[in-house]
Amino acid sequence: MGAPLPLYTIEETINTYKYLFKPNPSFGMDFYAEGFEAKDVVLLLDDIAPSHGIPLRFDYYALFLRLKGETIRSVNHFDYTIQPQALQLVCPGSIYAFRDISEESKTYVLLFDKAFIEEENLSSEALNPLFAFHRLHQNDVVLDTASYAQVLSLYEQLSYELRQKKEDFRSMAKMLITQLLFILKREKQNAGLPQNLTRAEQLSAEFLVLIEEHFWNKKSVKAYAEMMAVTPKHLSETVKATLHRSALSYIHLRIIKEIQYLLCFGNMSIKQIAYALNFESPSQLGRFFKNHEGICPKEYRLRNRIDYPSLVPGKHR
Repeated sequence: MGAPLPLYTIEETINTYKYLFKPNPSFGMDFYAEGFEAKDVVLLLDDIAPSHGIPLRFDYYALFLRLKGETIRSVNHFDYTIQPQALQLVCPGSIYAFRDISEESKTYVLLFDKAFIEEENLSSEALNPLFAFHRLHQNDVVLDTASYAQVLSLYEQLSYELRQKKEDFRSMAKMLITQLLFILKREKQNAGLPQNLTRAEQLSAEFLVLIEEHFWNKKSVKAYAEMMAVTPKHLSETVKATLHRSALSYIHLRIIKEIQYLLCFGNMSIKQIAYALNFESPSQLGRFFKNHEGICPKEYRLRNRIDYPSLVPGKHR
């Protein structure tokens, strides 16, 4: 497998999803304003519904506060139904997509680079464990009334700082974002994190990690079972019992997401995508994709293609 596509920057992502943002928003930053710079930290209001986004992978953190409506967020192998008052952090490198399932929608979208937080804030001894915790636990939390009011206030303070740009506004922004990250960690812990996992739960978790590392060239339950020194039957039964879906479905889901990403971004042909993902032929990839998505790869690309030269990941570097 050749090198994967570069990760999307904040600017490239906003350009891709610019249809979600209106001029002169009541909150956050105006994407269309003269002199707007999409880098380091960006705070936006998404209130276009229903909307959806094709899978992409980015190089920054995205912290979403859902105010109205429900949406389905897909992060790597997992789908989360996000409700109002939910807070969720998506980490760099994750393959991410979303789809609104309500006719009304309102989300505060905070995008930031880790380097921005580290410039003049907490020491790496405090930040690194915090980011490591959130990378391990990318689930959302639904905030109670008091916590939601606190988080909403922090978002609004952040909006004020980024709009007014008074003295030391960048330092203020870093402190506010750090507060949000610690609050999210506390809420996840209060909600209850898996402790003392059973052997079956450990096996399933290891299986998901291995998929992320090897989906390019390993497509069978047997291949993963061999790496884990268990039988395919045992792995299949364990994953089904603990995750309530078949082991093979998790493998296929991750491959489908990567095909979608490669079809929509970059310039790889369908033939190149097929061989990059170790399919025997483009026709085999086509049959696999159509079986899962109901349309052929070419039709999917025509419907969803991001085909502007300035939006190809890495072009702005």
